[in-house]
Order: sequence, then C-alpha cells, then structure tokens
Amino acid sequence: MIAIDLPGFGAVPGTPGPDAAYRGQPSGGGAAHPGRLGVGDYHVAGYSLGARVAIQLANSGRVRSVIAIAPDGLGTPTERIQGYVALVAGRAMAMTLSPAAGLLSMTPAGRSVFFAGSRTRPWQLTAADARQLLTDYAGSPAYEAANWASMFDMSTHLHTITAPTLLLQGTADPLMPQQLSRYLTFIPGAQLTWLPGLNHVPISDDPKTVAHHMLAFLNNTKALSAS
Repeated sequence: MIAIDLPGFGAVPGTPGPDAAYRGQPSGGGAAHPGRLGVGDYHVAGYSLGARVAIQLANSGRVRSVIAIAPDGLGTPTERIQGYVALVAGRAMAMTLSPAAGLLSMTPAGRSVFFAGSRTRPWQLTAADARQLLTDYAGSPAYEAANWASMFDMSTHLHTITAPTLLLQGTADPLMPQQLSRYLTFIPGAQLTWLPGLNHVPISDDPKTVAHHMLAFLNNTKALSAS
C-alpha cells in the first residue's frame, strides 16, 4: 500500500500552483502519481480532497477500482462558495489554536474543541494525532491554493470511468451528502454505502467499519474480474 502526500501537504515540500495542489501533479522534488513510482495497474482510495484526486486518477486508464470517501467536487455554485468559506474559516481557526495544540490535544474535551465539527467521535484521536492534525492544518503551504482551485474545478470525465467505484458517505456529514446523488448519476455503475451516524471523517470515527466496507468491495471486485 502506498500513501501519497500531495505537493505542499504532509511531508512533500513546496508551494505548488493550484492544479498541482489539487490534482496531485509533480511539483518540486515530489510526485504523487503512482505511475512515477513504478506501479502498473492499481486500486485507488481517497477521502474528501483525496477522494477527488482518486476520481481524477481514474481517468488514467490504469486504475482497477476506485473508493471515494466523502468526495466533494460536484457542488452547485452556492455550495462551492459555502465550502470555500467554511474551509477558510477552518484554516483561520486552526492557525489561531495552533500555538495551543499541545495543550488542547492532552484531553478528550480539548480534542473536541477543534475536531467536533468534522468528527462524530473526536475524543478517539490520540494526543499525538490531534496535535499533528491541528498543526498541519494550520501550516500546510498549499492549503489556500488547493481550496481556491477546488472551488472552480469540475470533473468532466466521470461518465468515462469504467473501473468499479464505491462511494462511502457518513449520514451525519453536513458537507457532502447532497453531492453523492450527482456522482451516482455520472459514474457508470457506482455503488453507494451510507455510514450511519458518522461525520465527514469516518476513517477517524469508525476505521473498522470503513475498512470492512473497503475490503468487501475489493474482494468482490477481485471475484468479478476473475469470473
């Protein structure tokens, strides 16, 4: 399994242009496309912005299956503006709270101060994870570029995706559920699995359930391709 950091996020340095930040294109010393790592055909999974990148990679012709968790990207103009403003506010809050990240991460109540808006169970985060998430949210140099680009970008290749596609969506997510019906309409044969009671970050709220659905989908995809 290969976990990808996009340019300007995580361990990949630099402040790329908006397209590179959003689409995972090469920038500086890093390259996000699996093909550049010597990988042939591959399965791809992503969450939120990563789900948009996963769906974008499906256009490469090398993707065997797609798992998109809480994807955005098909919002109406109003929804896009609302999402942009919400992410700008979240970034500002992260930058304000970042100096106190160590203190906030020490207790379940402190972890809930920042993460309750996107997680059903923010107290489950470890202190180390919560501290890193908050400081990375405040410090990622490509954040503004990616947020700006994602407000305007619209996928036009969805109807051409032939790889089996699974959409996973928490029912308590206030951000993305309205866009799922649009993905189901445009991606041929896409499947949708609702995650009851989970928020925008189900991989944090209930990783076992998310992993179960992912593995079941991959095993079914493998069985179908072998038949």
